[in-house]
Amino acid sequence: MWSSWPALAHLFSVVTLSWQTGVAVVIGGVSLCLVLSGLLTLTGSKTTLNALHPERTRTLVTEGCYRFSRNPVYSGFVGLHIATALLLGSAAGLLVTPFLIFLLTFLHIQIEEAGMQRLFGLQWEQYCNKTPRWFC
Repeated sequence: MWSSWPALAHLFSVVTLSWQTGVAVVIGGVSLCLVLSGLLTLTGSKTTLNALHPERTRTLVTEGCYRFSRNPVYSGFVGLHIATALLLGSAAGLLVTPFLIFLLTFLHIQIEEAGMQRLFGLQWEQYCNKTPRWFC
């Protein structure tokens, strides 16, 4: 069938989608959307993108993807990490994912959340009670 289209025949012989690649593309796409959506939501709310300075936060963002997770950008980063590990076929990359989540939680998220608590008090507590840190 492809004999009349040698370039296409070559392309299809080189590009084969494994289940791993398909899953990686889906996870990577969703994760990239999470990161971009989270950053655009913060920008639209005219608040800081610099997670290392929670005191620069102008408003508590609870809309958009922040309705489902307090950390959609970090969740997206973890998803991109998983997608990359799958694309590379790296079992070690997948195995370090819990360590990545641990580092993000203790080196960034807990510091940011302490700052949000100081800035927004009861409003922050109510948000935390109804919105998970991650998506679960």
